[in-house]
Amino acid sequence: MIKKHWPILFAILAVIISIILGIVASHSTDTGVAILVGVIVYMFLFPLTGALIGGWYGWKIRSPLKWLIVPAVYLGFILYMVAEDYAYGAESMEMSSYLSVGSFTVIACLAVEAITSAIAWLARRKK
Repeated sequence: MIKKHWPILFAILAVIISIILGIVASHSTDTGVAILVGVIVYMFLFPLTGALIGGWYGWKIRSPLKWLIVPAVYLGFILYMVAEDYAYGAESMEMSSYLSVGSFTVIACLAVEAITSAIAWLARRKK
């Protein structure tokens, strides 16, 4: 099972890393640390996780239901951001902010899933 669903384990590891970085940023008095952590987590780590999930399942799963992975990743990321806001006692962002920051992850997931699905389809067709 772990062999088939390793991107989910990577996503769990990404969440743990983001929690640790969030704790570091919340205890720092330097605004630059918080900005750096935000860039690492929201612009790199989570889009990379979305791309890995999209790519792996886009390649492995033949069912059209695999396209439900993209909204699931999007919803999971938005729920994570809301929980993080409440956990750190920050003022909640507007919903449009959650949706726009979450779009980086879902666009990466969708693009890589579409590309790998097309490559997998062509590879199976050539056999």
